[in-house]
Amino acid sequence: LVEAIRDAVGPDVEIFIEMHGRFNPVTAIALTNALTPFRPGWIEEPVPPENLRALQKVAQAVAPLGIPVATGERLHTSYEYRELFELQAADIVQADVTHFGGMLAMKKLAAWADAYYILMAPHNVCGPVGTAAALHIAASTTNFKIQEHFNDFADAWVKEAVTGMVEVDPADGCFPLPNGPGLGVTLNEAFVAEHPPKDAFFDLFAENWHQRRGAAGDNSAQSAKAEAENG
Repeated sequence: LVEAIRDAVGPDVEIFIEMHGRFNPVTAIALTNALTPFRPGWIEEPVPPENLRALQKVAQAVAPLGIPVATGERLHTSYEYRELFELQAADIVQADVTHFGGMLAMKKLAAWADAYYILMAPHNVCGPVGTAAALHIAASTTNFKIQEHFNDFADAWVKEAVTGMVEVDPADGCFPLPNGPGLGVTLNEAFVAEHPPKDAFFDLFAENWHQRRGAAGDNSAQSAKAEAENG
């Protein structure tokens, strides 16, 4: 799959490898070595997030390959990040504004990470409100790298939850900032009420999980290509 994506997007698009905490250090290191010819932009959460010394082991092993390590979507307190920074166990932090205490907490974390020469790539698989908040953080953060964006891969109606949300510019793959007051978007509360939350279980170990199909029927290679292009 990675080879097919690299062939499809060419040499100038970054491809990020989501490992989602599935592996032990030895396996993660072996996989990263095998993927090196395709020049991944990072490996993400190569080991389970609760063992930062195991992550440190991976980071030290793959550093000579020139492949960064990203993590943080499942770290929710400053105490966890303290250990991550002191161990120098990652190059890129992926905290989520909706999980980490809001915009002020994220700005404090970004400044703290900057002192360790660590970049920010905010996690974001929320709807458009979370995306709008993440964009404001990104635009005001000096050590920002790239913004995760999943609204294009969610159910088609998700974007209708707000008005005023900006779209990725297909010419350069970048977001403009929302230009309204506050976050720049207005919540459509009646529409949200028509789509109440539903229970769901995201099984990362299901058979052929990596070949899952999205809401629009895109296969995994197409979705991964788009994610790589949009960050």
